[in-house]
Amino acid sequence: MSSLQSGSLVRHASLGVGKVVAVEPGAAHIFFPSSGGRFAAKLRLPNAAALLTTEGITADAWLAGLSSFTLDAESGRYALTATWLTPTEAIERYAASAKGADPKPGGERAVRWRAAHDAWVKELGGGTAERLAGEADAPELVRRALKIAATLPPGVLEEGALAAALSVPASTLVFFSALLELVALPVPGKARFEKLFAAAAVLPAPPASRWAVATLFPFLARPDRHLVLVQKPASDAAARLGRDLGCTPTPGWEPYGALRSLATELLEPLKAIGGQDFVDVECFLYATATKRAPPKARRKS
Repeated sequence: MSSLQSGSLVRHASLGVGKVVAVEPGAAHIFFPSSGGRFAAKLRLPNAAALLTTEGITADAWLAGLSSFTLDAESGRYALTATWLTPTEAIERYAASAKGADPKPGGERAVRWRAAHDAWVKELGGGTAERLAGEADAPELVRRALKIAATLPPGVLEEGALAAALSVPASTLVFFSALLELVALPVPGKARFEKLFAAAAVLPAPPASRWAVATLFPFLARPDRHLVLVQKPASDAAARLGRDLGCTPTPGWEPYGALRSLATELLEPLKAIGGQDFVDVECFLYATATKRAPPKARRKS
């Protein structure tokens, strides 16, 4: 076969389909889901090449998307996080959390998110935000935005973060202009998100809340189209699912696009347990990040 490339899918004669994680002189590190563990196999080259092929492999979005491998110094092997879960395992755990007082897996967090969406509709929906932005009425936009933020679930924004971010009228108006342009489009492209992120970068938001400030209001306006990115839980949840969002201190398209891809993959299986939109995806990611499970066994097949 042709030379192995990191990121490609291959089929092993006995281990099945895997993803090439890294290639080094004399060895290829390949993750095989069939092994049941979190470690990539280290196959010696060139001998192992005779057992590998890239032909006839069915596309596998989940396997292709796995990206959060790190080199384990103890074993010299690449591995996913010790608390790694497949999406199926994570969703099963999430569904089980609906037992008891919660009517569905999202529980109180989902209730709060939907109340915040209703607050957006009441305070800035129906053309109100566009009218205020057109009148350059930054104080009223800020007042209504802060009223909406008071309904959010805990842990989305640091206390006072949104007020600080929207404290400069000129940059606030630029931000809302980009926000409203994006929300108005059924399927906004990369350029619209980059314009929003550029406007958000100028806002004096506290570092830990920059991602949430930049992505909150598109999510509240259209939770069927957009997702909020709260950096720590989103990154932690993605890592547990084998994905690396690559979040940078300043919001940008690449990490957000990675989250959108992951969220889109997750939405269909979540619908099977009562999910409706990206509110349910956010609640799932938050639960996956914050409700710890025992580490998987260190199998090194």
